Amino acid sequence: MTGFVLLLLVVVCVVGFYSARATPTLLSLIVGGVGVLLASGAWLLNLEPNYASGANGTAHPERAVSALVISALILVATLVPLEVYTVRKRRSVKRNQQTQRAPTLVGLGGKAGKPDSVGLTRYEVLERVGIGGMATVFKARRKDDQRFVALKIPQDKFVADARFVRRFHREAEVLMRLNHPNIVKVFEHSNEGTTHFISMELIEGEALENLIETRRVSLEQSVQVMIHTADALRYIHKQGIIHRDIKPGNIMVLRNALRADNPAGIEVGSVKLMDFGIAAGKVLTRLTMTGARVGTPVYMSPEQARGNKIDHRTDIYSLGLVFYEMVTGQTAFKGGYEAVVQAQIFQTPTPPRQHNLEVPQKVNDLIMRMIEKDPEKRPNLTDVIEQLESGILRQETRLEGPAHLVLSLNTRKGPLRILSLSGNLEHSFGQVGIGSDKLPIAPVAIACDPDFHIYASVFENRSGEAASNIIRKFSNDGKQVLSFGRYGMNPGEFLYPMAMAASHWGQLYILDGESHTVQRYSRDGEFLGKFGSRGKGLGQFDDPRAIVAGADGRVYVLDYGNRRVQRFDAAGEFIQRYSFKLRPDSSDLRVLDGVTVDSTGVTYISDASSSKIRTLIPPAGKQGPTFTIEALTGEDTTQVMDLAVDAQGHLYAARRGGHIIRKFTPDGTFVGNIETYNPIQNFALFIREPVPS
Repeated sequence: MTGFVLLLLVVVCVVGFYSARATPTLLSLIVGGVGVLLASGAWLLNLEPNYASGANGTAHPERAVSALVISALILVATLVPLEVYTVRKRRSVKRNQQTQRAPTLVGLGGKAGKPDSVGLTRYEVLERVGIGGMATVFKARRKDDQRFVALKIPQDKFVADARFVRRFHREAEVLMRLNHPNIVKVFEHSNEGTTHFISMELIEGEALENLIETRRVSLEQSVQVMIHTADALRYIHKQGIIHRDIKPGNIMVLRNALRADNPAGIEVGSVKLMDFGIAAGKVLTRLTMTGARVGTPVYMSPEQARGNKIDHRTDIYSLGLVFYEMVTGQTAFKGGYEAVVQAQIFQTPTPPRQHNLEVPQKVNDLIMRMIEKDPEKRPNLTDVIEQLESGILRQETRLEGPAHLVLSLNTRKGPLRILSLSGNLEHSFGQVGIGSDKLPIAPVAIACDPDFHIYASVFENRSGEAASNIIRKFSNDGKQVLSFGRYGMNPGEFLYPMAMAASHWGQLYILDGESHTVQRYSRDGEFLGKFGSRGKGLGQFDDPRAIVAGADGRVYVLDYGNRRVQRFDAAGEFIQRYSFKLRPDSSDLRVLDGVTVDSTGVTYISDASSSKIRTLIPPAGKQGPTFTIEALTGEDTTQVMDLAVDAQGHLYAARRGGHIIRKFTPDGTFVGNIETYNPIQNFALFIREPVPS
C-alpha cells in the first residue's frame, strides 16, 4: 500500500511541475491540491496504530516523516509554476507599458520591424519604423510613382472609436493645408475598408526626445532647433491653428542635421514639427470636450492644465519647456500626472542656469519669460526668434549693478556665485575637485573688499610640504590672483578659518574658530597680527562664529558661546560688548546667532531666542526697528544667520546650510525670499557706492 501511494505522489509532483507550460493558475492548483490531499492521507495512514506497527508490534514513525517530506515537495512543485507564471506576466505587462510610452516616429529613427498584415492596394508596405500609443508608422512605396512615404495607421483597438477616427483624419486635414519647410508634409489621407491611413513624407531622422536623452544637443544646436521650431509655430498660428501638444517627441530632426563639425548650422527644413492630432483653431471644428485637458502634462501650459480656454500662447509656454529641457537635460517638472498638472499651475521651476551654469543669462531669461504662468507676460514668437538670432549665446559678465550678493554654496560645480539683489545669477566660478586649478572643498567662508575682490577660505588640514594655502583671492570674473595662509599653529597659519571680513581700511580679518583668535592681514596677504583667545573675559571668545567690519574700521565678532557680540578697533583692541537678557529679572542671556553693521554704523544682531533681528542705533546704542525671522521647514536653527545690509537699508538674512536668503525693507517689512537652490556655506554683500568716511 505504501509503495503505491509513494509512486502516485511522485507522478503528481512531476505533472504539477510541468503544468507551468500549460495553464499555471488553474492546472497547478488542481494538481497541487490533489497531491496535498494524497500526501495528507498517507501521513494519517502512517500514524494509524494498526498500520504503524509491524507483525511484532514495533512502531515505524519514519513512514510518517517520509510522507511529510513528500507533502513539502508537492507544495514546492505547486508554487514554482505559479511564481514562474507571475514573473512572466509581470515582464509581459512591463513590456506592454514600455511600448505604450514609445514616441510615434515618422522616420527611420525608430526600431525597424517587419510590417504587420497591412493590405493597401496603392502602397507596398516595407517595414515598421515607429510605434506609439495610438498608431504605427510604416515605411512604404507608393506604387504609381515609386515614391517612398511614411504611412501612419491607427492601431486596431482604436479604429472602432468614431471620435478617434475623426481626430485622426482631422490631423491630416490640418497638415494638408500647411506649406512650411519645418512642418511634415501630408500627401493624402484615406481608408481602405477598416484600414485608415495618412500618407506623409518620410523623414530620415529621429525625435528630439531621443537626442536630448542621449545628450547629443549642444547649446548652439538647441538655439538653432528653437529657431526652426518657433518659425513653424509662428506659421501655423497665422493660419489660426494651435498645436496644443508641443513636446520633444513631436519635433523631428533629420539625420546628420546636428553635426559636431558645424554645431551652429542647421539647414532649412532639417527640423520638422509634427503630430497635429489634437490641434485646434478657428479653421477647424473642435472635437475635444469643453474643460478637458488635452496635451502632455509635462509640457502643458497652466491654462491648459486648468481646462480653461486657450490661445496660441499655450504653444509658446510648451516650447519654452522644450527649450528648458534641451539646455538642462531634464524636464522642468517631475512626478505623476496630477502632481505635474498641479506644478504647472502653481510652481515656478528652477531657472535653467541653476541646473547648467553654462547656460547664458539671456537664454535663461528668455526661457523663464516663455514659461510665465500669466500668458500676458510671455513673449510672442517673433520676439523669441529675434532674440535667438541676435547672439543670445554670448556670455557677458558685466557686474555693473550698485550691489551684488556673493555666495559660497555647497556644490561641486561653481560653488562661488554672484547674484543680483533680486536673485538673478550673474556669474559663477570654481570647481571642487583634485588639481591645482580646483578647490579642495566648497569655501567655508568668503569676504569682499571695496575693489570687488573675493576672498575664500578653502580649509585643508594638511601640513608640511603637502599643504596648500587656505585663503585664496579672486577677481570678480573668477581668476585667482593670490593665495596665502597654511594649516598650522604658527603666526599666519590657521586651524579652522571659518569666517572673514574685509574692511574699507585695507585689512582682512580672518576668524579661526579652533584657536579662538582673529588674524589680521593686508589685502596682499601680509600677516599683520592677531587678537583674541579662548575664555570668558573681555576680548576673549567661546565658540566664535562670525565676524564683520564696519565702514568706520571697527570689527564685530559674534561670540556665540558667551552669548554676546564684541566690538574691537582696527588693531584688535576691545571696545564694547553687546548682549541681551533673557528676562529683565534674570541674569541669563539670549542666544545670539548673527551680526552685521551698515554703512551708517547701525548694528544688526540676530536674537535666536526670540527669532528677531534687533538693531542698535549709534552713538548711544538705542534700539531701532526689529525684523521677525520665521523658521523655515527643515531649517537648522543652530546654524549662524549671515546678515548684510545694502546702501538703501535693505536687510538680507540667510541661515547657513539653508537655501533661502530673506529680504526686508529698512522698516522691517518682509519683501520675499531669494532661492539659491544649493545649501549656503556663507554669503557676503558687495556695495559699489562709496562709503562715508
